[in-house]
Amino acid sequence: MRRILALDGRELRVEVRAEADGAVLRVGIEGDDGELVARETPGGWTITKGRRTVEAGVTGGRSGELVVQIAEHTYRLETGRGAAGGTRRNGSAAGGTADGRSEVRTPMPGKVVRLLREEGEQVAAGDGVLVFEAMKMQNEIRAPASGVIANMRAAAGTPMEGGELLFVVEPVESA
Repeated sequence: MRRILALDGRELRVEVRAEADGAVLRVGIEGDDGELVARETPGGWTITKGRRTVEAGVTGGRSGELVVQIAEHTYRLETGRGAAGGTRRNGSAAGGTADGRSEVRTPMPGKVVRLLREEGEQVAAGDGVLVFEAMKMQNEIRAPASGVIANMRAAAGTPMEGGELLFVVEPVESA
């Protein structure tokens, strides 16, 4: 299936083939040699291109937007302009619920190093909420949407398994 995606504002033409009921995605990018293979894991996705493999956390942002975290890098992927709306399978790092809440889960096994925000605090999409360490690398976990931090399950120094709930962002009621 061919799509037009925007990655950090840069338009990409891609062809996506899903296998194993969507748990494996093969992505060809126009003008780029090779193919990305993304495999769903309990805490996110493993992405392989050639001999290089990285672990990625994927969170749902604004409608039609995904936030992809790879090590210390954060990428915003918009699925607009002819692209199908992104769906989130269970096991991804974050996702929205029917009532607009966004659940943020650990991208892989690791530990919470530092909290940057507290439960009840208002955040904007992309704001850092906590620092998570996995595979000896520290990554800032960001709010996937604007709202209020709720149900904070993380505490500094807490070891966590992949896919565990870190916190929830609840939408703010407009006045």
